[in-house]
Amino acid sequence: WTKPAHREATVKYFKIQRAHEEIKRLNVEICRLHTAIHDEELAVNTTIDTLLASNQPVGLELQRQWRRCAAINAVHIFRLDQIASQPNFSG
Repeated sequence: WTKPAHREATVKYFKIQRAHEEIKRLNVEICRLHTAIHDEELAVNTTIDTLLASNQPVGLELQRQWRRCAAINAVHIFRLDQIASQPNFSG
């Protein structure tokens, strides 16, 4: 630690180690997020269908609001798919 070059090299080494650990965690989280978005879509669509049959005005409003969320989710899914297609992705 007395030589700045050794200290700097050691710090950089450990930062690289932490970055590799973070990449592993992110690979798992990407899969989890993709699954959560998919599951939410199925649940909301089921709820909308149920409401359209039992309480059409509420069902139509939920459907209208869900379209915005679904559009945002589509962007997220697109980006997650781009990440998943990277050669180093291990999720």
